[in-house]
Amino acid sequence: MTTHNLLFMKPLRSITFLVALFLLSVSEVSAQEVMRVLGTVVLKSDGSPCIGVNVSDAATRRVLAMTDVDGTFAVNVRSNARLRFSMVGMKTKEVDVKGKSRLHVVLEEESVSLKEVTISQKRITDKILPEPTDIEVKGNYFHVKTRVRVPREMFSHNTRLVVQPVLNNATRKQVTLMKPMVYDAREYNETQDRLYSFDLNDSLAGDPLARYITVKSEQTREKGRTNDIIGYSDSIYVEHVKDDFSCDVYMAIENYNRILYRDTTIIARGTVNPLRFLDYSFAAHELTDSAYFPKKEVQLRDSQGKVNLRFPVGKAVFDSSDPQNASEIDKLRQQIETISQSKGASLSSLELRGQSSPEGRYDRNLSLAKMRMDYALDFLKRTLPADMTQGMTFTSDAKVAPWSRVAEMLRKDTLSSEADGVEAILAAHHDIEAQGRAIQRLPFYHQIIATRCLPQLRRVDYTLHYNVYRTLTIDEIAQLYAQDYSQLSKYEFFKLYRAEADTAKRVNMMRQALEVYPSFMAAANDLSVQLINHRQYDASLLRPFAGANAPQEVNVNQLIALLNEGLYASADSVAHFVNDNESTHTMLAVNAVLNGRYDSENYATIAKTGKRNEVVMLLAMKLDDAALRMSRNLPDNEAVSHYLRAICLNRTDDPTEAYEELKRAFAMDASLKEIAKTDGDVTDLLSTDKQQ
Repeated sequence: MTTHNLLFMKPLRSITFLVALFLLSVSEVSAQEVMRVLGTVVLKSDGSPCIGVNVSDAATRRVLAMTDVDGTFAVNVRSNARLRFSMVGMKTKEVDVKGKSRLHVVLEEESVSLKEVTISQKRITDKILPEPTDIEVKGNYFHVKTRVRVPREMFSHNTRLVVQPVLNNATRKQVTLMKPMVYDAREYNETQDRLYSFDLNDSLAGDPLARYITVKSEQTREKGRTNDIIGYSDSIYVEHVKDDFSCDVYMAIENYNRILYRDTTIIARGTVNPLRFLDYSFAAHELTDSAYFPKKEVQLRDSQGKVNLRFPVGKAVFDSSDPQNASEIDKLRQQIETISQSKGASLSSLELRGQSSPEGRYDRNLSLAKMRMDYALDFLKRTLPADMTQGMTFTSDAKVAPWSRVAEMLRKDTLSSEADGVEAILAAHHDIEAQGRAIQRLPFYHQIIATRCLPQLRRVDYTLHYNVYRTLTIDEIAQLYAQDYSQLSKYEFFKLYRAEADTAKRVNMMRQALEVYPSFMAAANDLSVQLINHRQYDASLLRPFAGANAPQEVNVNQLIALLNEGLYASADSVAHFVNDNESTHTMLAVNAVLNGRYDSENYATIAKTGKRNEVVMLLAMKLDDAALRMSRNLPDNEAVSHYLRAICLNRTDDPTEAYEELKRAFAMDASLKEIAKTDGDVTDLLSTDKQQ
């Protein structure tokens, strides 16, 4: 049995090439006058329509159109053009347009004379011709309608025709198969059961194409003719409606064991979607109900600090009346008092780290550093309230500062030459006592090192660990954020990014907040507000939250994002949860029309937003004459005005003026050329250059 699913796989490889070839063939409109010519081609012998006749420019031999199943054609050409009509089995005929908008062309069958024998060549129809059509856009759904003529000469009693429309997304280089159409001759349909022992009409157990089958009958016969004609229509959901699309049709006729005919044709070059020019912009809505804000969260925190207790040279006891020592001790007492007054606070440990300056003997300095730590630790124990020291641990550590610290301090004070002198000694001597003796001989030792550097090295650092539940200050949050933003609570993120003045930093903080807390709705809405107000959209942000239980601001912002991303079907779902009020009424009307609901109320609402939008609505409703009248009122200094006017004129059969309007639009905004290449309302105008 023929495997139908594989029937069209090979031709699909050429789709990208076909789309590219089409795009390359399109060029901008030239300056010469054109007109639309409609016509009919019939056979002289019986007046029946000639189907599949090539209509070309006689001067360039470029094919402009092909007659459809009714023998009709439509082309845009110069008023003085000469058209050539040709078809296998028919005598070629050329006709001058002479400014006529309608032509009636009669073709004769071609005969060949050989001696006394005259052979009249039979009319041959060897192509299956789906009618050209448009891809109509309503919301996220593309609608394709066409008719397929099946010539009697090509379709016998034991054959099947499979027609597979294919939607090509030229922007993303994607191909989507639409619903196929299967046309069976009656004998083919009846003998499938006998030949292959399965139920032809069962899509699961039998023929996978069963549900698409139409069986040849009197109802499929074209009225008054011998060929059959089958109607086709399908709708398909498209995620990215703003992309460029075309529609190809792949066709094949098979008998029981082989393919007899295969062909491909383009039935739609672009989409008909005037709503692409609908002009709308909506401001984002910030959350106002504090019930959706994160609550303050008290956190368990530690604290640490430094105390610079100054010790006299060679002494292990400091003078508490010394102004500097008194100030340092007072800071420590204030911190302890703050902790003691904090509800639920408790001290856990006190760590002291002390050092002595390096001048003199190392072992004596180290011993002195330890004695200073013991003294300081005992002093601080006596400073702490007795009731707070229960269960506390006390530790201390002492060391002698290296001379390299002196070099660092000198360089920090921009005393580079002095620092170089110290570092040269350190490089020459590795023993700390030898280093000290050499450094003490430096000319600036007493004036700078002994008076400014060494006192700073006689110090005590402490870390006072305590447990306390409290909210952090903005500075503490910023410090914690710089260390590791994943430690922040929702409230801390919320407080931090709302205090940030830099937009880029604020957006980054909100993204990090959502990274750590994916369910953080307030951050998602705040980020959506930032993006919308900068004409950027990300519908994924609020997708987890929008719905019946979400605050109005979230649903409104999600609706805005979805509309601007072209996700109209999803927008329509969210719109059900948006209250219709003064601030949302126009937004809801825009959503409705973008989803194909063109009722009078929605039209009136959109029309109030501007003349351009009114023209767009009239075109969407196919009220082309009214749209043309209204388009005359659009401002001439805007490129889109001329483009919309070109659509109106082209739809109302005035290609010459439409052509001129399109040129004006391109001259003012060259980017419209790219839209026009796949805009079904004007693609026929773009072929004018190729005809001349």
